[in-house]
Amino acid sequence: MSATVLFGSPLSPFVDKVQRALKLKKIEYELVGPKGPSDIKRWNSQTRKMPVLELNGERVIDSSFILDRLERDFPEPPLLSRNPATRASQRLLEDWSDEGLYWYLMALRWSEKNASASAKQISADAPALLRPLLARFLTRQLGGMTRAQGMGRLPADVVLKQLGERLDDLVVLLSDRPYFFGDQLSRADLSVGGMLHTGLSGPTPEFNQLLSERPALARHLERVREATKR
Repeated sequence: MSATVLFGSPLSPFVDKVQRALKLKKIEYELVGPKGPSDIKRWNSQTRKMPVLELNGERVIDSSFILDRLERDFPEPPLLSRNPATRASQRLLEDWSDEGLYWYLMALRWSEKNASASAKQISADAPALLRPLLARFLTRQLGGMTRAQGMGRLPADVVLKQLGERLDDLVVLLSDRPYFFGDQLSRADLSVGGMLHTGLSGPTPEFNQLLSERPALARHLERVREATKR
């Protein structure tokens, strides 16, 4: 096994965010996906969430904490500006994307219309006998989390309207720059890019339509993908 192991599903925007940081910094790693909820508990008994990065035998949880660690141990290329004001803004956008934009995507994914297809997609790699059980668990667990957060209790048309407005805000923030804070990709771009990528990869055609109506964001995602491919 590699000295650097990323535990988590590539369907997670937070795993996607860390994968792209690893690729940008040219760090060789192995991706290990979960076969069931017990794997996630075993990897991270503290919060039971993905991703988890094992770096030279030490495990780091939470995508933002992982990026902090990568910045410390592998400073080039940097994921934050050296300008204090810009750096603060990059962290704020990353945090909003992780804690705000994420729940719009969850509300779409686990809506009554899309929940069954979402559960099937996520459980596809599990052993065949476990897939129906895992699909029911995911629908109950993740759908319940989304409703408990509040976004999942809103009518679908309200979620779509609000999400469209937030995507419009991102278009304004991006302006005519290649990345949100200039010519250099930052961790804010990785976070937003991870959310956009996840929205497109899930059984949520509503999101595909919203993004197609905002080509500036679609082009931003393509730049993030191009910069972080290997």
